[in-house]
Amino acid sequence: MAKFNFGQGHPFHPQRFAHFLKLLERVGLDKCLEKLELEPATQDDLRLVHTESYLAYIKHLENINGRITMDTPVNSDVTEVQGLIVGSGLQAAELVLEDGGIVHTFGGLHHAGSDYGEGFCLYNDVAITARALIERHGQKRVLIFDTDAHQGNGTMDIFYDDPRVLFISIHQDPRTLYPGRGFVHEIGEGEGAGYTINIPMPPYSTNPQYERAIDEIFKPIVKEFKPDVIIRNGGSDPYHGDELTLLGLDYDGLNMMASKVRQASMEGPGACKKQIDMMVSGYGDLVIYGWLAMFCGTQGLDVDYKKQAPVEYRIPGGYAQDRLDKMTEDMLGKLKGHLKEHWNCFR
Repeated sequence: MAKFNFGQGHPFHPQRFAHFLKLLERVGLDKCLEKLELEPATQDDLRLVHTESYLAYIKHLENINGRITMDTPVNSDVTEVQGLIVGSGLQAAELVLEDGGIVHTFGGLHHAGSDYGEGFCLYNDVAITARALIERHGQKRVLIFDTDAHQGNGTMDIFYDDPRVLFISIHQDPRTLYPGRGFVHEIGEGEGAGYTINIPMPPYSTNPQYERAIDEIFKPIVKEFKPDVIIRNGGSDPYHGDELTLLGLDYDGLNMMASKVRQASMEGPGACKKQIDMMVSGYGDLVIYGWLAMFCGTQGLDVDYKKQAPVEYRIPGGYAQDRLDKMTEDMLGKLKGHLKEHWNCFR
């Protein structure tokens, strides 16, 4: 994983993986884990989502050390590691179907579409895993909950007309952050109309606004859709100390968000009891502490994750809570208006 390196000065630091595993050891959680060796994805695996011409283009860029976008260089190390990340998602799919429970990967390359790559992503492991669950393993309904601060445009585009995959993304308002996609009116098309749901959060949104959005949109639709498997992807970049985003969750907020996904997938009547959790994003020096808060929420662990982190600080600026509450309420109202034709829970 240390090869996941775009070069000096790039905001994606590959040291995160080793540092996070050491953090898990420090709090004694490594003893609870079974670590599995990664298996690389094959070209047939990549073809589950990506076009032949796109894969040939990636190979060409790799040969010349090119770039697919200004911030996404392509070299043999990056293609190797992203192939391993895709492979880990496919392993996770097999494991949750065999044994149930929750499987974690260092994944979430959600900006790659079927015939394009961008945003540090060459292959879309989220989409490939979801399609493998359906086409190789016979699952009928897969729910993807993308909690990355950046909207998952690649995953959305891949499944925009597919009712077998319900794609939900909660992210920073796309008018204020890359990739500029994920508005409330983007709800899918054709047979997939209503099966794409975007929850664009106002900048500086804090724990209460996120909790309300998850409770009013994610939770009821999980009960109605009744997925066979839930995939959650997204790292620590909704954290208020992230270097690339303008959201306001603290460590408790990250833990809350992950806990609510676990509750939806694992608890109560009708829960699918199968969750794949992918966590790769986050920018700055505090990524691993956000990951720890989310890991503990996903596993329901009683660990003092805040004790491990440096003292929390606040970014200057932001809105008053009443202003954030009103902006969130207005956004949710508009979103439900677009969805009520497709889902009973919003009527």
